[in-house]
Amino acid sequence: MAAALAYYFVLSLFPALIFLSAVVAYLPVPDLFNQALALLARFLPADAMGLVQRVLADVISPNKATFLSLGILGTLWAASGGFAAMIEALNIAYDVRDDRPFWKTRPLAVGLAFLTGALLLIALSVMVVGPRFGQWLAGRVRGH
Repeated sequence: MAAALAYYFVLSLFPALIFLSAVVAYLPVPDLFNQALALLARFLPADAMGLVQRVLADVISPNKATFLSLGILGTLWAASGGFAAMIEALNIAYDVRDDRPFWKTRPLAVGLAFLTGALLLIALSVMVVGPRFGQWLAGRVRGH
């Protein structure tokens, strides 16, 4: 079960990166894509980062709009597959008999994928904005 979960979540990494790089191309921040890759390079091993850069450079250049929609669909499908596998693994681990059909389990997995993605975006934005917000707040508190 752990191997299946790892497979699904690693499988969803590349469509997510394709989607995010297509989104970044539309944001009005100069050189944001390269800054994001530099940030990612701090967390990934050098060999893995080289693979990520090659895949993104090959895929993103020509058709950004196409990859935006394909990236989100691929990420959603792979991540929801991972969450569906997690639901199944937890049912097995806790010896729960689950008789829900596919059409009930998959929307639940899609919802979990959206929720996890939203929480991840909130956490990342808090990490990026947090120090500046703390300085701003400290300045406002000292000023009064």
